[in-house]
Amino acid sequence: MPSRAELAVSGLPRFVTIAGWRVNSYKVFLAVGICVGTLTTAAVADAAGLSPLPVGLAAMVCALAGLVGARIYHLLVQAPRYLGGDSPRALWHTASGGMGVFGALLTFIPASFAAAAVISVPAAVLWDQMAVGVLAGGFWIRLGCVLNGCCGGRETDGPFGVFLHDTVGVRKRRVPVQFLEMAWWLLGLLGFLALWPTGSPAGSGALAVLAWYGAGRFLLEPLRERPAIVWGRVRINQLVALAIAVGAIGSLILVFWRP
Repeated sequence: MPSRAELAVSGLPRFVTIAGWRVNSYKVFLAVGICVGTLTTAAVADAAGLSPLPVGLAAMVCALAGLVGARIYHLLVQAPRYLGGDSPRALWHTASGGMGVFGALLTFIPASFAAAAVISVPAAVLWDQMAVGVLAGGFWIRLGCVLNGCCGGRETDGPFGVFLHDTVGVRKRRVPVQFLEMAWWLLGLLGFLALWPTGSPAGSGALAVLAWYGAGRFLLEPLRERPAIVWGRVRINQLVALAIAVGAIGSLILVFWRP
């Protein structure tokens, strides 16, 4: 059992009160991240000469669809835990956590094809607009993880450790993996806006963002305190991150080097 010292308040609120309702901080910043990503996508579309309203709405629909895929991914990874549950309500009860960002692709991509068809924009072009929104919104979503205590780093005595709590309030000196991922998102956004060449093939921007995030997640995953393990020892998120990074980099090479 954690000691009283370990359960001491860290100063980072897991819950906030909105209009009299007690709301988890992660859900608040998930909503903030989706809104920021939507508005960023609309702004990028406007700068590219596209109508910002339909593109922004398409981005929001895809993001909401992605939440379904994120939950499905979590249920698949944690299948033994849920198969042994007493109630089927646990399948959609997310109070104790339960979303995997990689799973968002399962529903985000099909939704993007449908949204692109509705607004009459090529899917690859829409992906490039939304890629910038993903970089901008991901920063805020991971901030929600900091406040909630999920996706936390392992305990450390190193000089760069930060006192942070987990989802049950245990406060320890941890590797600040959530902050590192936030920095990765921000660096990716700044680099994309400053360095990505204009006139690049459609879809290449989205592939670059996938490669960037996959590589970063592959490097950061071993720093987590409770990585998702399947088959006894496989860090599934690190494996998926590697597959996404390698696949995206390979696709980028084909896109830029094809005749």
